[in-house]
Amino acid sequence: MNGIHTCPVRIIASSLALAAAALPATLAQAQSNRATALEEVVVTAQRREQDLQRTSVSVTALGGELLADADLPELSSLENLVPNLNFRIGSDGGNSTLQAFIRGVGQFDFAITTDPGVGMYIDNVYQSRTIGANLEFADIEQVQVLRGPQGTLYGKNTIGGAINVVTKKPGDELEFQLEGATGSYQHRELNGYLSVPLIDGTLAASAAFLMRESDGWQERRGQDAGNDDMAGGRFHLLWTPGESFESHLVLDAAHQRQNVYPRVLATFNGAEFFPFLYNTFVSPGDPCCTPNADIDKSNALNELERDDLDSRGASWTNTWSWDKFQLQSITGYRQLESEIYRDSDNDPQDFLSVGTLIDGDQISQEFIFSGLALNDNLDWVAGLYYLDEDAEHDSDITVASGLFEALSSQPLDVTLPDGTPVAFLAVPLDLTLHYERQQQTTSYAAYIHGIYSLSDSLRLTLAARYTDEEKELDTFSVRRASQTAFVTPGPTDASACSDVVASGNGSRYQCKESWSEVSPKVGIEWDINDDIMTYLSASRGFRSGAFNGRPTALAEISVADPETLTAYEWGLKSEWWDRRLIVNGALFYNDYEDQQFLVNRSSASLGGGLALIVDNAGDSSITGAELEISALPVEGLTLTGTLGWIDAEFDTFESINPATGQVEDLSDRPFQDTPEWTGSLMAQYEWIFNRGGSLKLLADVYYKDNVYYTNDRAARDFEVLHPDGFTTWNAGLIYTTPQEHWQVALHGRNLGDEREINGGFTVDAFGVTDVSYTAPRRYFLSLRYRL
Repeated sequence: MNGIHTCPVRIIASSLALAAAALPATLAQAQSNRATALEEVVVTAQRREQDLQRTSVSVTALGGELLADADLPELSSLENLVPNLNFRIGSDGGNSTLQAFIRGVGQFDFAITTDPGVGMYIDNVYQSRTIGANLEFADIEQVQVLRGPQGTLYGKNTIGGAINVVTKKPGDELEFQLEGATGSYQHRELNGYLSVPLIDGTLAASAAFLMRESDGWQERRGQDAGNDDMAGGRFHLLWTPGESFESHLVLDAAHQRQNVYPRVLATFNGAEFFPFLYNTFVSPGDPCCTPNADIDKSNALNELERDDLDSRGASWTNTWSWDKFQLQSITGYRQLESEIYRDSDNDPQDFLSVGTLIDGDQISQEFIFSGLALNDNLDWVAGLYYLDEDAEHDSDITVASGLFEALSSQPLDVTLPDGTPVAFLAVPLDLTLHYERQQQTTSYAAYIHGIYSLSDSLRLTLAARYTDEEKELDTFSVRRASQTAFVTPGPTDASACSDVVASGNGSRYQCKESWSEVSPKVGIEWDINDDIMTYLSASRGFRSGAFNGRPTALAEISVADPETLTAYEWGLKSEWWDRRLIVNGALFYNDYEDQQFLVNRSSASLGGGLALIVDNAGDSSITGAELEISALPVEGLTLTGTLGWIDAEFDTFESINPATGQVEDLSDRPFQDTPEWTGSLMAQYEWIFNRGGSLKLLADVYYKDNVYYTNDRAARDFEVLHPDGFTTWNAGLIYTTPQEHWQVALHGRNLGDEREINGGFTVDAFGVTDVSYTAPRRYFLSLRYRL
C-alpha cells in the first residue's frame, strides 16, 4: 500500500517534468500581452458573487472555456479535475445516469426510492433524479462543485455536496458559434450557440443545441454497446426592463435513443443453484454462460437492449434588487421518461437481464431574500423552498428465463433426492420479477445564513435549515412467467407500511412517512492578509428516510430512517507571487450516522437468490484532505493540480439477515465507491504568434486509487470488484486563426488505453459477476467557427 499511496506524487512530479520539457525555444517570440497573473474566479457558492479565494467553502469552479478546451464531453469527466469526486457508471446500465460520490458520500441506488447524496443543480434548480443528468450543451458558463453538506444556501438539502451547472445568459451583443467534430468509432457531433439582443438593453435571447452520434465500442450480435445517439437544446430569454428587475427564462429538452453502456460477464459459476437448474432443464445442449474473452466483444443478443431518454425542463428566475436588499424567485420544472434495458450474461439466451422504466415529474419553488444589515456588517440570506415530485419506476428482472416453463412441464415422477417432484419448484423458482412503483415526495424547507464581520479581517457564520419531507410509495409486484405473487400477502413489520394485499395475480402495499430535521452550520473565517484566508466550520447534513422498493419477500419490506452527517472542516485559500500561484486546501472529518444501505442477503423464498434490505446499517468516520494548486510559472503556461485523500471506515455496520432473523456484525466491510487517493495534473501552454493566431497544447493526467464496487466481503468475486488503481492520460492541440473566427482542435482521450473496471455487481446464487470498463483510447477532430 505504501507504493500505491505515493503514486499521485510520482505522477504529478513526472508530469511537471514533461510539461517543463515541452516548453519550446520559441517562447521568447510570443507577444507580451499575455496574462501575467491567474484570472480571478467569481462563484455564487454562497448565493452572491464572490472571489473564489474569499469563499469559505470547499468549491472547485471550472469555466466553460476550460471545459471546452479540455474536451470534457460529460459531467462525469469532472472527476479528472476535482479532488475527492468520484463517479461510477450508473448501476442501471445507462450512460446518462449520474451517480456521484463526494468525500465518500453518494447514492447507493438509482431507484426513485433513494435520494441522491450529491445534489445536481442546473441554474440553481435541483434535479431530483440523476437519470439524464450526464449531459452538456454549448452554453455552459461555469460548473461549481461544492464538497460537504449543503442546505443553508442551496434549495434542496444534500448530505454530501452539490454540483451546480451555471448556464450562460444572453448578452447585449450578437454571439454565434458552430462546431462540428468527428472521431473514433464513427463519432459525429454538431453543436452550436446563438445569442441575439432583441431589444437593445432590454430583451435578449439565446439558443444552444447538440447532436451526437457514434458507433459503440463493444461489438454485439445486435446494436453495438457504448454508442451515442442523442440530440438536445436549451433556449434562454432574458428581460431586463430596468436596473432593479431581471427575468430569466430557460427551456431545455433532450432526446436519446442508444444502446446501454457496455457490460461484461467477468465470471460465471455454472455449479451455482440457478445456473445448474437452467442448464439442466432449459438449455441442456447449449449451456449458459461463458465469460467475455474480450471486454470489447459480447455474445449477448437481446433486442430489448436500450438506453432511451426524453427529458424536458424549465426554470424561471425573477430578481428584484434594491439598495441593500434583493428578492429572488426560482421556479423549476422537470419531466423525464427513461427506459433502460441491459443484458449481462454474454449469451444469446436470456439468463440475466434487467429492464428499468422511470417517468418523473417535479416542480420546485424557491424564494431567496438577501441583504446587508447592522451597518453593512451582516451579510444575510434567507430562503423558503418547496419541491413536489411524482415518479413512477417499473422494473423487469429476469433470472433464468424459461425455467418456470421447463420445471412446470416436468412429469411428477421426476423428483429430487428427497422425493419432491421437480415440478413443485416451478413457481418458487420463477425469478422473472416485475415491480411497479409510484412515489410522491413533498419537501418544505426554510433556511437562514448570516455572515457577520467581527472586524475588518474576521467574520462569523451562523446558519440553520429546517426541512420537512413526506414520501408516499405504492408498490405492486408479480412473477411474470407464473403470474403469481412473490411478496406473500400479510402484515408487515414496518409500521409506516400497510399490510400486503392481493392485487390481480400479484400483491400490493403502500408506505407513507414524514421526517423533519434542523441542520445548523457555524463557521469562522479570518483574512490573515490580503492574499491568505483561512476558515473553520462545522455543519450538519440530512437525507430523509427511504423505502425498500425491491422486496422479494414479506419480511423484506422495510423503511430506513433519515441519515445525518456532521462535517468539521478547516480550509486555507492563498495567493502567492502576485497571483501567479494559488494554493487552496482543506482538512475534514465527517461523523456519518444511520447510513442507509441496500444490504444484499440470501433469501430462502427465492431458492437462495438475492434479497434486498433497505436499512440504517452503518455509522462511520471519514477523515480526508484536499489540495488544489494553480500556477502560472511563465507566461503562456498554466499548471493545475489536485490531490485528494480519504480514510473512511465503519464504526458499526449491523443488519438483520432475513434468512435467519439474526443481527450480523458487518463492520469489517470496506467503504464502497471511495478511492483512498485521487490526483490530477493539467498543463496548458499557449503560443501566440507575432502575426496573430495561437496554438494551445493541453495535457492532463488523472490517477484513481483502488476502489471497492461491492462492500460484501463474503461475495465469491469480492476481489474482482476491487480493481487496482490506475492512471489515464488525455491531450489536446488547438489552433486559433489570427481573427479568432476559426479554431481546429485535435484531442485524444485515455491515450494509454487503460481499461479498468468502473462499476459492477455480483450475486453468488446466480453465479454472475457483472462489470463495466473504462472506454478505450479515442481521438477526436473538431472545427469551430465563432462570429
